[in-house]
Amino acid sequence: MPRIYRSMRKAEDDKPIVDATGKRLGVRGTPVNGKQDVDLDDDGKVVLNDKGMSVAPSWRDLPYFLIPRRLKAISLGAKDSSELYCFAMGDRLFQDDPVAVGLELRCDSSTHGNVVPQLLVPLAEFQNDLANTRDQWIVDED
Repeated sequence: MPRIYRSMRKAEDDKPIVDATGKRLGVRGTPVNGKQDVDLDDDGKVVLNDKGMSVAPSWRDLPYFLIPRRLKAISLGAKDSSELYCFAMGDRLFQDDPVAVGLELRCDSSTHGNVVPQLLVPLAEFQNDLANTRDQWIVDED
């Protein structure tokens, strides 16, 4: 699977918190603070339009406003909460490829992509597939 990074809050077990409110492992299927990560059809299924959970090929490629302040010495402009951590999973090139069961990476540039469902599925199934990757994520801020 491709190597992907995402800035997320972590739980006591050093794994990402699963939640659909942003900056966690999940997607916003309905607007949260005016932001929505995926579009839903009339049946509540995730529209297959390459929208999903935002990721990058390196934590340094994340937008500066998503990089924790404690990494300012390494990444100028880092300004998000130090409660966030840069998580990674996978070990191959950052390119369109399966990520896990039911999930794939869709790159829209060399520094950004979205984890999306492979098939038309209800939002709850997509969230569950994302949550099932929880144990594969590790903090990687080197």
